Amino acid sequence: MANDMMNRRNDLFDAMNDWFDLPRKFFDDTNVAKLMQSDVIENDKEYVIKVDMPGMDKSNINPSYNNGILSVSGSRKSFKDMSKDNSLIHRERIDGHISRSFRLPNVVASEISAKYDNGVLTITLPKQSSDQSDNSIQID
Repeated sequence: MANDMMNRRNDLFDAMNDWFDLPRKFFDDTNVAKLMQSDVIENDKEYVIKVDMPGMDKSNINPSYNNGILSVSGSRKSFKDMSKDNSLIHRERIDGHISRSFRLPNVVASEISAKYDNGVLTITLPKQSSDQSDNSIQID
């Protein structure tokens, strides 16, 4: 069912591209999929989430756990490495705000830990048998 819906979406945008003579990648959202790539690992005792957040300062990353949902957001400011004497020819690095959420039930919220190292945020969420109160998460 989901594949059928995506195929219909692609057919619609392909027709629009042909009709309006738009570039092939005008409606392509694959670049969004490359942002905040994540791995979610589960074992008997915990969940471990690893999120790629390159170029972000630790102080601009905000993980939180509320009502069984882990939310991770971050922002990156404009890059200041261009001098006044040079003109930008090509730009791929982006700035702005991005977030992701993961539904992870039955977590001991008070024992969640996070670590940010070399552009990768690792969050460990110990499992519990029943839901407890919500907490924010501090990054080590």
